[in-house]
Amino acid sequence: MLLLDFKLVCEYREVALRAQHIAASDRTLQDAEELIAILEDLSSQVLVVTKHRPLSPDPDDDMVLDVAINGDADAIVTNNVRDFAVAARRFGIPVLTPRNFLLAFRRGEFSHAD
Repeated sequence: MLLLDFKLVCEYREVALRAQHIAASDRTLQDAEELIAILEDLSSQVLVVTKHRPLSPDPDDDMVLDVAINGDADAIVTNNVRDFAVAARRFGIPVLTPRNFLLAFRRGEFSHAD
């Protein structure tokens, strides 16, 4: 299950709607907004009640870590493994690249219900 909170959705929206990202994707602003709405519908909303900061070498990543920790995430899926690995390990949360996550998913290590 995808975990999100309001601040993280706002961050995704702000980044996704940047002109350079819209141009690079060859999609429209409406396409990006629709994708974000779909992600919100598919996600489990997390209330971040405890913040363990600072956690990551990149302070912007702490928001993702807060959601993962408070949402009891099974994993963090990112291409930025280096910045997340140490902090996530403290809380027993594996950090996987999208490729490694998909391989683990195919092996049955993560289910649709997770």
